[in-house]
Parts: sequence; structure tokens; C-alpha cells
Amino acid sequence: MMTNATGVSLILAACMAVPAISQADATTFLVPADGKSKATFVSDAPLETMVGKSSRVSGSLTVDPADITKTTGSFKVPVVSLRTDNDLRDEHLQGDGWLDAKKTPNIHFEITEVILGKKDSPELKSGKDRKVQVKGKFTAHGVSKPVTAKGTVNWSGKQLRIKADFIVVLEDHNVSVPSIVRLKVANDIAVSVDLRAVAE
Repeated sequence: MMTNATGVSLILAACMAVPAISQADATTFLVPADGKSKATFVSDAPLETMVGKSSRVSGSLTVDPADITKTTGSFKVPVVSLRTDNDLRDEHLQGDGWLDAKKTPNIHFEITEVILGKKDSPELKSGKDRKVQVKGKFTAHGVSKPVTAKGTVNWSGKQLRIKADFIVVLEDHNVSVPSIVRLKVANDIAVSVDLRAVAE
């Protein structure tokens, strides 16, 4: 026979369990264009190495710390925010012969799949770097192509940091390097991102 004290204890226990369950739910994290998140690209051509960057990365992602493979999200970088160490080169890069900022103002990356090793747990551990592979759809110059990025995720309650690297092939996005600069601009561009996100 259940006593009143036992009944009250069970009710309190049930109430206390509710927030514990909600903590495991997926959380939406925002990447604000506040300059803290950065994208860097490197062209390593025979005659010249060009490094460019943008600090206007923005986007959002939804992460379930109990199962990182359920992660979804997308990010964008304004083409006009791309900067190298040469103003004239930046103007050409953003012009209609290259990335065409007027017709295609943003570069996009959309997460399509998070891949773990066969023996890896899908759970994120707070404060610890977690190696991941991320498949996504990269869109530049109006053309979308699949890419695979390798990187790390570090989750700490309301904060998330993601570092990742991948390769973008210019000709895949209908960007043709003129023969006059072919020895100075590589067709394969190494891209690195460092994203800092906060819970919504």
C-alpha cells in the first residue's frame, strides 16, 4: 500500500527528471557575424601563395549532444567580405569574372551528414575536442558541389566551437582561372573555418 509520503516522493522525483531529459534535447546554436568566426582560404600556386580570409561568417546549427550525427546547419560568407593583402586582387576576386558578388553575393555551406568511426560514441563530452568528418553542400558562384570536411567540435553547455578544413575546386564552380595568372592562382583552394557559436 502506497503511503502519502511515498506518493509525494515519486511525484517530486518525476518532476526533477523533466529538466534532465530536456538537457539532452537538440539545441540551436547561432554563429553571429561578429568577427569571432573566421574563414580562411589558401591558393598555393607554383609562383605565388595567396591567403585570404573573411570574418563575417554567420549561420546556425542544431546539435544534440547525445548524438552528434543528428547535427544539421548551414553557414554563409558574403563574397564582398573576402580579403587578401591586395585591394586590386580583391576587386577581381569579387568581380563577374570570378565569384561575381553582384549575382551570387554569398558563399554557402550546408551540413548534410556527420560521420564517425565505427567504434566512436555519438555523444559529445563537455569541454573535450571531438574529431569528426562532415559531409556538406558547398555553394559558390551559384554552383553547389558536395565536399567532405575534417575537423573538431568542442561543446561546453551554451558554447560550441568548430574547426574544419576542406578543399574547393574552382573549376567545379564554373570559375575559370585565366591562363595569364594560372601559375599564380591554384585550381584547388584549401579552406579552413573556425566557428564560434552560442546557444539560442
